[in-house]
Amino acid sequence: MVKLMLALDVMDKNKALEIVKETSEYIDAIKIGYPLVLATDLKIVKEIKELSNKEIICDFKVADIPSTNEKIAKLTLQYADGIICHGFVGEDSVKAIQNIAKENNKKVIMVTEMSHPGAVMFMQPIANELAKLAKKLGVDGVVAPSTRPERLKEIKEIVGEISIISPGIGAQGGDLEKVLRILSNDDYIIVGRSIYNSESPKESAKMYKEKLKNNF
Repeated sequence: MVKLMLALDVMDKNKALEIVKETSEYIDAIKIGYPLVLATDLKIVKEIKELSNKEIICDFKVADIPSTNEKIAKLTLQYADGIICHGFVGEDSVKAIQNIAKENNKKVIMVTEMSHPGAVMFMQPIANELAKLAKKLGVDGVVAPSTRPERLKEIKEIVGEISIISPGIGAQGGDLEKVLRILSNDDYIIVGRSIYNSESPKESAKMYKEKLKNNF
C-alpha cells in the first residue's frame, strides 16, 4: 500500500504537536520543513519523533557545496530518519550527504521535479537527468510531482525501484486516483494543508488513509 506522509508545515509548536497527536494513528511518516524548525528549533524533530514514533523526514532541500551539505546532514540526522536534498548542485554534493547518512543508517531523498507550477521553467527540463543521477547514486528516495502525473510516471520509470515521495495531493490539486495508478507499495504521497488546515486533522488523515487502503 502507498504510504501517507504528513507535511507538517505549521509554525506553532503547540499546534504541531497537537496535529501529530491527532493524526499519528493514520499517517506513516512526517515531513518537517524550515517553517516549523525556524519557528522553534531543530530539537522539535526529536520531540515529534518521540511523540509519534513515525518516520521523520526533514525537508531542507539541501543545496550547497559538499562540505556545507555534510555539516547540515550531521546536524539534521541526529534526530531525523532522513533528509531531502537537491541534485542540481552536483554528484559530489549529494554524495557528501549520503556519506553522513550511511554512517547513521539514515535516508537521503533527492529532488527531481517539484510540484508547483514554476518547477516547469527550470527544474522540469533537467528532471530526467536528475532522476538518472539519483539511480546512479542509489539514493533512498526521490521527490516527483503528483500535480503532473505524466511526469511522475516518467520519473518513476527512470528511477525503477527507488521510492517516490510525491507532493501535490490536496491543496495543490493533484489527482489522487491517477497518482495511485502510478505509485507502488514503497512510495509515499505527501499531504499537508488538506490535513493540518482542516477542521479535523484526524478525520482528514483518516480519509486519505482509507483512500490509500482502498486504492481510491
